[in-house]
Amino acid sequence: MSIARNDATTSELRHDWLADRWVIIAPQRTERPFDFVHYVDVPNEIVQCPFCWGCESSTPEAVAKYVRADARPSDKWSVRVVPNKFPAVQGRPIISSAADEEPNGSVDRIDLFKRRELNGGHEVIVESPLHLNSISQLALEEVHLVFRAYRDRLRYWLHERKACYAVVFKNVGQDAGASLVHTHSQLIATDLLPPDVLRATERMQLFKQKEDACLFCRMVDDEIQQEDRIVEQTTDFLAFCPFASRLPALITIVPVVHESHFETLDDGKLKQVAWLTHRMVRRIEKCYPQAAYNFVIHTVPGCQEGGEYFHWRLELFPRLTKVAGFEWGSDCYINPLAPEDAAENLRSAGV
Repeated sequence: MSIARNDATTSELRHDWLADRWVIIAPQRTERPFDFVHYVDVPNEIVQCPFCWGCESSTPEAVAKYVRADARPSDKWSVRVVPNKFPAVQGRPIISSAADEEPNGSVDRIDLFKRRELNGGHEVIVESPLHLNSISQLALEEVHLVFRAYRDRLRYWLHERKACYAVVFKNVGQDAGASLVHTHSQLIATDLLPPDVLRATERMQLFKQKEDACLFCRMVDDEIQQEDRIVEQTTDFLAFCPFASRLPALITIVPVVHESHFETLDDGKLKQVAWLTHRMVRRIEKCYPQAAYNFVIHTVPGCQEGGEYFHWRLELFPRLTKVAGFEWGSDCYINPLAPEDAAENLRSAGV
């Protein structure tokens, strides 16, 4: 059943329950000059790409390798996981601040200069030995291997290394934070639970307490009933543009049946979500050629005991607008593309 919405030329406020923030949907802002105009990244010529086959010595030694079932004996790898050569997080002992060491946990004065080292790891998932620039250029079997690497490395850091938090993310294009063109993803694991992640987990817990239901399970049911924001659906997964999307054409992929842990997916479901993500990337590339994009896999933090309330999800979003002064000053986002229109555009894109 489709639900009528406000005039497409007027602004409206929509509440994002998970983040507990309001988003301004302002479709009339697409009439401004230069909106949705993209400048193509022209990569600098390089003699050797460190991620290409034959350049393995340019990166740290691989911690994991994956090979296609139909690979030739000479094919050493199809997907390769290596420690980041320039890590944001390194495995080091934690140094407590002086305030943490006060007797009885009390301090006379709030410490505004608290610091400690961050313990964890930072890895790169090189998605192909060929110099390709998009996961959409990979064969489906290769995409399945990439997602196997995501699952296995998250499981290693969360279950074996007991990291408090681990996240897989992909940056494509300079506007999305990428420094190399060769298709790759990254994983960061830390002993710190970032405040925004903690707040999201607390909101999921609160929804469970108030409604005796999972927030995302309810969301899935409502989105399937309303239909307007669905992009594509498989047996076990739903891809949709959330009602209060803070960014234009943001897509969320979630399991239809409640699951907390991405890192424990069986091979059948893993292949399914890999296939669906591959199609969503292709849809974005059809709708918004040359646009930079990111995706992020949110799984239950390792330091959240139980975590049954948590519903894992993958967020995929092209970089179509800039976060500007109002957003930075207010933490209230302005989205110039209504999620219903974004979903319609993405559904119409031939893949």
